[in-house]
Amino acid sequence: MATGIFVFDSFLPEGIVWPFWTGLGVGCLLLWAALLPGFSWRWRWLFGGIVGLAFFLLGGLLVMHQRDSVEYAWEEEAQVYQGIVETVPEVRGKTLRAEVYVEGRYLGEKQWQRVDRRILLSWLPDSLMEPLACGDTLCFYAKIARPLSEKELTGFDYGEYLMRKGISGTGLAYAGNWRCTGRPHTLTWMQQARVCQQKIVEIYRSWHLEEDVQAVVSALTIGDKSELSADLKQVYSVAGASHVLALSGLHVGILSGFLLLVLYPLTYWRYGRQVRMLLVVVLLWGFAFISGLSSSVMRAVVMFSLYALASFCTEERFSGFHSLVLAAFLMLCYNPFFLFDLSFQLSFAAVFSILAFYPLCTHLLQIQNRLLRYGWNLLCLSVSAQLGTLPFVLCYFGTFPTYFLLANLIVSPLAMCILVLALGALALSWVPWVGSGAVTLLDLATQLLNAAMRGVQSLSGSQITSVYLSAGQAFLLVGILVCLYGLWQAGRDRRAWHWISLGVICNLFAVWGWLDSVHPDSTHLYFSRAEVYTRRGYTVAVHRSDSGLMHIGSLHIGVLKDGRWSACEASRRLPLDYVYVCKGFKGRPSHLRKLFAIRRVVLDASLSEGYREMWIKECQLLKISYTDLSARGSYSIVL
Repeated sequence: MATGIFVFDSFLPEGIVWPFWTGLGVGCLLLWAALLPGFSWRWRWLFGGIVGLAFFLLGGLLVMHQRDSVEYAWEEEAQVYQGIVETVPEVRGKTLRAEVYVEGRYLGEKQWQRVDRRILLSWLPDSLMEPLACGDTLCFYAKIARPLSEKELTGFDYGEYLMRKGISGTGLAYAGNWRCTGRPHTLTWMQQARVCQQKIVEIYRSWHLEEDVQAVVSALTIGDKSELSADLKQVYSVAGASHVLALSGLHVGILSGFLLLVLYPLTYWRYGRQVRMLLVVVLLWGFAFISGLSSSVMRAVVMFSLYALASFCTEERFSGFHSLVLAAFLMLCYNPFFLFDLSFQLSFAAVFSILAFYPLCTHLLQIQNRLLRYGWNLLCLSVSAQLGTLPFVLCYFGTFPTYFLLANLIVSPLAMCILVLALGALALSWVPWVGSGAVTLLDLATQLLNAAMRGVQSLSGSQITSVYLSAGQAFLLVGILVCLYGLWQAGRDRRAWHWISLGVICNLFAVWGWLDSVHPDSTHLYFSRAEVYTRRGYTVAVHRSDSGLMHIGSLHIGVLKDGRWSACEASRRLPLDYVYVCKGFKGRPSHLRKLFAIRRVVLDASLSEGYREMWIKECQLLKISYTDLSARGSYSIVL
């Protein structure tokens, strides 16, 4: 099913016909039902093939349905819309931003057209209006559009990212162009969870912790990372402990282990084991609720709930692999775009790798001392998780933290203390001395964690950078890890094909890397965001000059952002291969042509509609080639 999601989303063209693929999927199911009674063991491969094809098509149909439910043809001009604020508004510079569910578009004469799409709306505060809150209904006037793709320059398509988050477009409403039309009567569960998350953030602020301390506590306990500074994120990333700031299975595992330990006396009663497991599941879902029901926490809680459900049905240990795969299957059925979520990929890769490699690692040494055994198990856990996420980290980020083992020896116990102390301080804040004491201990533990991570970051060679892998190389690296696991698990029963498969994949990986080194990436010049960039491989550089005129390679380029050229005259024209017209310039093509011999004009997306149309018309009259970036994210050429 995951393969079907990937193939249909990545390779099949838009506007694909639904009935054909639906009919093919139904045909596979009918064929399976017709042949099932007569199947024999020797035809088991046919049974597996038909069922596999059916789920492949199911994945494709799910992703097609999800894409159709998100995409929308927005009007090119600003319109009046009515919607509901679905998230807690957050400050973004001079604006506020939140996800808004757009119910309809105003057509005039009290007529509305249904839209039923979610957007990311930014608005300028209006002193005459009360601030918007989660659940408010509002009417606003704005132009909504899908963000332009800058994947060619940055490697990241923001519009596609939002679409896979269920967001159809973005818009900006100026002051006076929006109005709150009603306060909420009942909030959805998701909205209530996000409001609860913000209330807990306000409680943290009332404790008067330092900024960095409060930011780490909010991120580590309830998943609010809005107050994390770029410097603090960099510290944890270089130290190899950034996962502790992203609320996920690590935190759910710590909390579930603590709850199982606290509730252990219940096992002495009849049915106490089931009651304990049920209480832990309920408390974990409560923790997921106060953390805003984020997808990463819900993944971990769903997996634990499946494990607990199996414990009611059988006395045997429920296979972790079965729980992992079933959780992934259910989540992809709910939203197939989860497959492209980096946190989804890293989370399941880490857990899968832990289930595979952790038992093998721990059996390498048999340690009797309890403290040393705890440290060894912690190292094995860190190495196992790092092995599974290594291909994804090198493919997406191109960096590798050198001292991740040292960092995780410090992070794990301190994260446990911070999580328990924060939840304890919230629960016991009404108790004199106890609540304030827990806050003090929480402050000390968090300061110690931040200081330790800064210490690890300051070590020489703390991070290996610029080790980027292509998607194909990352896939081959996964194959190498799978082969190593097969060799390790087989032990003395290793066969020749274990070594042959490992050798073949290693050679393919080496050849791929050699081909990349023999054929280096060419240098591209980009016009985007009112700046000029050059990119070679993963290295991007921005070019600026005081006059706006620059010489890059064999090209003469002018970036026009002000009116300095309006009153200038020249005895002869200077050659300019590219003129980049950006917001702030007020001249006309006819005047510029007297100063420069222009080969091509590039119009930035920030220009107003009327000014852009004037430039396009005059360029057509003067027979000057032009490129309009309002219809594309960037313009590039090969140097």
